[in-house]
Amino acid sequence: MTRIALNGLGRIGRLAVRILAQRQPDLLCALNDPAPLDQVVHLLRFDSVHGRPGLPIHGAREGSQDYLLIGDRKVPLFHLPDPAAIPFPACAGLVVEASGRFTRRADAARHLKGAVTHVVISAPSPDADLTVIAPINGAELDPDRHRIISNASCTAHATAPMLRILDQAFGLEHAGMSTVHVVTNDQRLLDLPHKDLRRARAAFTSIIPTTSSAFGALHRVLPTLPEGFGGVALRVPTLNVNLVDLVATVRRNVAAEGIRAAFQTAAEGPWKGLVGVAEPHAVSCDFTGRSESVVMDLDLTLTLGPRFVKVFGWHDNETGYAARLCDLVIDLAGRI
Repeated sequence: MTRIALNGLGRIGRLAVRILAQRQPDLLCALNDPAPLDQVVHLLRFDSVHGRPGLPIHGAREGSQDYLLIGDRKVPLFHLPDPAAIPFPACAGLVVEASGRFTRRADAARHLKGAVTHVVISAPSPDADLTVIAPINGAELDPDRHRIISNASCTAHATAPMLRILDQAFGLEHAGMSTVHVVTNDQRLLDLPHKDLRRARAAFTSIIPTTSSAFGALHRVLPTLPEGFGGVALRVPTLNVNLVDLVATVRRNVAAEGIRAAFQTAAEGPWKGLVGVAEPHAVSCDFTGRSESVVMDLDLTLTLGPRFVKVFGWHDNETGYAARLCDLVIDLAGRI
């Protein structure tokens, strides 16, 4: 099995390090982030949303080289902004591109040098060799043909199972989605110029309508989606956990009880571990730390007509997405 290097220790990169260190610590080969060692260590050890990691994390410097000590593992840490300049060691055959800066294929491909043969982008990409939302299309991943791979977005991973389960159970005719989405670092804390004038406004004082990158990824992964499937993102002043509000016209009459039964069956069967079912009366903070792609709030299920349905799914947009990212890179590392 090849080993993994990771570029970018932001929200998803740090959670991916935590998950990999607990699940398969031998896989993590090297890290890169422009931030100084002491800042990287501090942000890995303390997290305002997810708390402390389950392993001790320390920093060390030997000569001119920085290291992270994660549990009993010693991992070299580099600080270079250009992917082509990062001297990842020969053990790294796969790079997780988690900086958020290099989402186009040509940019992510700058990692392809030395022993590195594959890159997984932790974001939607307009031109990656393949966008993966497992298990929707994970079987299509061919390491010989697909070198630059996108793991889509947290919203896409939450919405895809909802769409697939509805389609398999009742047939999809039309669909649309809104995501009630937490603030991100692409918004302004206080009013400040931004190319998206809504995101230019103070993130914690308003509900801010904006676009979502999920729709392009969903159309790539689910080519049979109804034409015109789309929607908006409503950024709300919270730090973690999103809610997908999905409406659809299905091809046969169904009552709310039938919709609930279809999702319950999926969560207990073929989608177990990826689709969960919420306890009654839950609110967003109750889902922090949940690793499923989506947790269905079946109590909110509505039928607005014989074939017009509305379903809601929560997801920890950080933990759940980082878990799917690690699922993908662990699987890929075992195949290249």
